[in-house]
Amino acid sequence: MKHIAVVIPNFPVPSETFVVTEIKALLKAKHKITIFCFNRAYHFIDLPNQVKVIEINTALPIDMSFIFFFNPFYLLQSFICAYRQQEISTKSLLFYGAKLAALAKKHGCQHFHCHFLHSGLAYTLVAAKLARLTVSGVGHETDINMESKDLQYKLQMCDFCISVCQDMNNTFNMLGAKKSYLLECGVDTSHFSTNGFSEHSKTKNNRLRLLFVGRLIEKKGLNYALDALAKIDVEHRPYLDIVGKGPKYEQIADQIEKLNLGEFVCLLGHHTPNWIVQAAGQYDAFIAPLNTLENGEANNSLLALKEAMAMGLPVITCDTKGCKDVVSCDVGYVVKPKDPEALKEAIESLNYIKPSIRKKMGLLARQRVELLFDSISQAKKLSNLIEQINK
Repeated sequence: MKHIAVVIPNFPVPSETFVVTEIKALLKAKHKITIFCFNRAYHFIDLPNQVKVIEINTALPIDMSFIFFFNPFYLLQSFICAYRQQEISTKSLLFYGAKLAALAKKHGCQHFHCHFLHSGLAYTLVAAKLARLTVSGVGHETDINMESKDLQYKLQMCDFCISVCQDMNNTFNMLGAKKSYLLECGVDTSHFSTNGFSEHSKTKNNRLRLLFVGRLIEKKGLNYALDALAKIDVEHRPYLDIVGKGPKYEQIADQIEKLNLGEFVCLLGHHTPNWIVQAAGQYDAFIAPLNTLENGEANNSLLALKEAMAMGLPVITCDTKGCKDVVSCDVGYVVKPKDPEALKEAIESLNYIKPSIRKKMGLLARQRVELLFDSISQAKKLSNLIEQINK
């Protein structure tokens, strides 16, 4: 199995758990993995010991002379690749591309797998020309929302690209990607197999309890969920626990106070994934009132939805990019975005059905994740794609 160089601009980023989940799954598929990043942070992360993390900026001296040790023909190809890109200078692309190529060769890598399609992929494509390695790129929400002059060229230069939702896949094909495959971000279902999922572990609540997990930012749409709760009469109003922090924290806190929801809504702040798994059994459903911003930015990986479903929770969400691919009508509700009234109706519908029906929805949600979004199955598909390409 090929030794994969996973390239990511910044590592680790706490909100980008999908990267580590994928790496662990690829290791189980018998690949060797080395991570290359441009900026390394030192947040705690549960990364297998055999995975090396190399920061490109500090790994080699800044002397440009090493670039001339590459084959002249490959050097010419890398120059053409750098020259045809407009967003980063040719000099910078050649310099860091050569550093990445030298490091990949030094560590025996055989394929570049790049998360995000902006600057990191720009350098990776140049490195691939120098090192004669194949390249795959994974698109995420920021990639198709930013105005990029080079995106079309990058899609055509990758051996294949991965899109994490059908809308993104359609966009990649429209832009003329060499090859584009739909491969949803996977969930490590084994992590959720014993905690918070069992039917017998569910707390019997006298009042519906909802859970929200995520960064408190505009596209999460939490303000619409609060407006929806305020519309429900006090006698039947559910509780909502909010796990997460972010730039909208104070605004959300003010909204809770203005709507007199303090008795029903609790801001719990940040908690670890393990805490969330352990606490899942206390809740009846998960709410993710996602919306698309004016600039087109939306959530594409929908990882929180998948993890909630893996914990056996029915979900309430909104019809933004990819949501209908994840949430079917038998596991939850997909309603119109930015519409408190639609959210209110979904919450009330879930509130009024029998607890046994909610539990059945949760069981089906878990089964759906196991069938469609399990990280091991997704990694096997990715592994096959990587193994099939040759230089």
